[in-house]
Amino acid sequence: MTANMIFSLGSDQESLDLVGGKGRSLTKLVAAGFNVPPGFQITTDAYHQFINENDLQPRILESVKPKIVNGICSFEQASEDIVNLFHAHDISDALTREINTAYQSLGKAPRVAVRSSANAEDLPDLSFAGQQETYLNVQGIRALGAAVKNCWASLWTAQAINYRHEMDIAQGSVRMAVVIQIMVPSEVSGILFTANPSNGDRDEMMINSSFGLGEAIVSGQVTPDTYIIDRESLKIKETLIGAKQQMILPNSDQGTQLTHVNKDQRKKSSLEGTHLRELTKIALTIENEFEGLPQDIEWAISAGKLWLLQSRPITHLPPPPLKNVSWPEIPEVQLLKRQVAENMPDPLSPLFQDLYLKGLFDSQKWPDGWKWEGIHTKNWMKNFVVTTVNGYAYQPISLSGADEWKGYMAKFTKKQETQPWYKTLKGALNNKYLIDELKGSRFHFVYLIARFYRAFKRYPALKHWETIQLPQYLSSISKWNSLDPAKAVGEELIECLRELSLTEAKYWHALRGVIGTAKATDGGFQAFLEEHAPGEGLISGSFLSGFSSRTLDAEVAMRAIARQIRENSSLCELTIVTPAPRLLDALENHVEGDPIKKAIDKYLNEYGRQVFNLDFVEPTLQEAPEPFAMSLKAMVRNPAYDLAARQREVRKNRRKMLWHALRFFKGRQRFEFLQHYWTARINYPAREEALFYMGLAWSTLRPWALEIGRRMREIGTFKNEDDVFYLTSEELKVAIEALNNNEAVALLGQKAEEQKALRALRLRMDQPPAIPPLKESKNAANPLATIRSNDDGSEILTGFAVSPGKVSGIASVILSPGDFDKMKPDSILVCPLTTPAWTQLFPHAIALVTDIGSILAHGSIVAREYGIPAVLGVGNGTQRIKSGDRLEIDGNLGTVKVLAS
Repeated sequence: MTANMIFSLGSDQESLDLVGGKGRSLTKLVAAGFNVPPGFQITTDAYHQFINENDLQPRILESVKPKIVNGICSFEQASEDIVNLFHAHDISDALTREINTAYQSLGKAPRVAVRSSANAEDLPDLSFAGQQETYLNVQGIRALGAAVKNCWASLWTAQAINYRHEMDIAQGSVRMAVVIQIMVPSEVSGILFTANPSNGDRDEMMINSSFGLGEAIVSGQVTPDTYIIDRESLKIKETLIGAKQQMILPNSDQGTQLTHVNKDQRKKSSLEGTHLRELTKIALTIENEFEGLPQDIEWAISAGKLWLLQSRPITHLPPPPLKNVSWPEIPEVQLLKRQVAENMPDPLSPLFQDLYLKGLFDSQKWPDGWKWEGIHTKNWMKNFVVTTVNGYAYQPISLSGADEWKGYMAKFTKKQETQPWYKTLKGALNNKYLIDELKGSRFHFVYLIARFYRAFKRYPALKHWETIQLPQYLSSISKWNSLDPAKAVGEELIECLRELSLTEAKYWHALRGVIGTAKATDGGFQAFLEEHAPGEGLISGSFLSGFSSRTLDAEVAMRAIARQIRENSSLCELTIVTPAPRLLDALENHVEGDPIKKAIDKYLNEYGRQVFNLDFVEPTLQEAPEPFAMSLKAMVRNPAYDLAARQREVRKNRRKMLWHALRFFKGRQRFEFLQHYWTARINYPAREEALFYMGLAWSTLRPWALEIGRRMREIGTFKNEDDVFYLTSEELKVAIEALNNNEAVALLGQKAEEQKALRALRLRMDQPPAIPPLKESKNAANPLATIRSNDDGSEILTGFAVSPGKVSGIASVILSPGDFDKMKPDSILVCPLTTPAWTQLFPHAIALVTDIGSILAHGSIVAREYGIPAVLGVGNGTQRIKSGDRLEIDGNLGTVKVLAS
């Protein structure tokens, strides 16, 4: 029986399960009257019959089980075995006759294109592009039968099997249809996107066009011409003539050939104006036919006639960009991406902005007529701590405040010059006293005494953090952690959010003291080395690496879990073959997985409460542990990394650099070097310890916030629980009062959705590092900057040299925790910035490059601990560098060079 096996493209058969994504789309185009090459479809029932007649399904499903090859999950052998099964069997005589009849109805031995059409392709949220085969310029029933069978077999390429495995699509659920159409021997062909796929702009269309068959563009074998079209006027906004060095043409017998394009022709536009306008008009009509969903349309022009070969939804289309965006300046204020704002890389959620930024302000001391108190001055910014522009956080520096600081320093210096030396000495022995101003003065000897005295003492800010601020912080978190949000009344829920936000804000002010200490010690050490040892390759990081830390403790703990898994062959295999999103559940459900589950829970409770982003809109690692699972899989696959050996090497290099410095510096400079070294050495470790706790309150706050969201979703105010983060606390209070009366507030739910959508749009904006841009001298960066200025066309990117060493390697560009699985072993980590939760990537990195950060940034500390070169604050590194680019990193000079793309 061959019923329901073959349909004309002109039939009304649009069942996805029967004709696949491509077949359904073409049937719809034909029914709408578009110019589609005539043809027919061999349905998935034919594939199913072939499989059943030859009893292939059990053998396919047995073969398709993942295998471990060289420590990784592989489907190469499975694919080869399954393809051989298809080649070993023939299509039934009855189906062959049906195919031959349909083929002959297209003409006398016509040349045809044979395309795969799976029942799980061309869907908006899945991309199977390039995973199944297309055969062009096929002629004759024997060649057609072979092409059909090859299309069926292409359902089982290693790439297709692996994609379904990663996306959790059951391997036994997929079937393949085949589309056969008259071959269009196109002179020009290409792809049209009815929305701009590069930036998400729905007001633009993009056309890629080249000579010959479109397969050259689809397969990436040519650089096509690109046209950006205004959808409303259909006028060309931008034209980029591609290289078009090659094109694919039909052979005289079967198949295709790749040939060179004439050099003169390469420089010409492949698409004429009349065809371009015709194509854009038709594209808009097609999009309308597909219910307004942006389309990816394949087209061809042959003998002056336009043909449509395929239309499918654009997958992973970015949100549309915001229009007419400006970054307004604030009079008399310099806005900088530094300090607390460095830890807010994304647009802020409304609730976080309302509670945390206000908490920063409220927890600061603002006495009337505030006065300068030297290095302990409470704030130079007068009336705000953090502000936002287009949702992005900046630290504002009052320019008039800086002038007042200069005035204060002038008075301070004058006072020093007139008072007796013993009073100056008494003050200098207090760590609050600014002794740098004594250097080179008549009290230089006091400067030296005070330096030596301070060299072996921890700064007061560290003791205050350790004995008072940290215990208070942890106590406040513990209070709310012991309560159950599900049992709380509405006002208690809001109270929790406010109190924990204020607690976290107070902790940032504690961190400011610790970071200020780092600036005074590490930064002072770096300044001394730059001034007195230029060209010696000495940076402070050379002497502050290889010490124990929470960061290294976390890695030791994760490696212990990985080792425990490797010792059990069943768990080891399960870990390697299971995709990261499903790994923890798989381990928990394994009969021998209980000890691993307990170890993972302990790890996440200890180290998983760190944040990727200071905005509590983002879940912690404990709440969303997929990045942890990715790193755990990598450690199980690659057990060779020896952390202890690496740390021994780092310590060895530190001692080597120390002896080099002691030989280089002579006399008083050696004394000053040792003073700077010991001061930094004693005070330095507290910074990373303090940062370890940053954001800890959010692991307690988020369940309380989401409890509000859950109740609002049940009553009908919200569509999703996380909508709670997109209203202010006062708006939530109104919604809770309505909830107490069993009422929904639709307007607030709508506002939350709008704010969520706005934040998604803002995420794609390129925020400037400073407003207005900072001016740099030829020899030095602005001391306030956390980003260096690099031209888009510069061959070498310059940043801040924070961890020494020079290395070359391949880049892994990681933009967010969702990209952690893209981190390749022994590659250079390139990312916007790092926070403590990013630390799990460092064992796989041989160097670090960030867009934002300087000597005080988290990444500088961790890079030193791991002994890898680091260049921070290059500004546009994640835009200029692509994964796979070969880079040269010089952590001594602060340079990044792209050797090969």
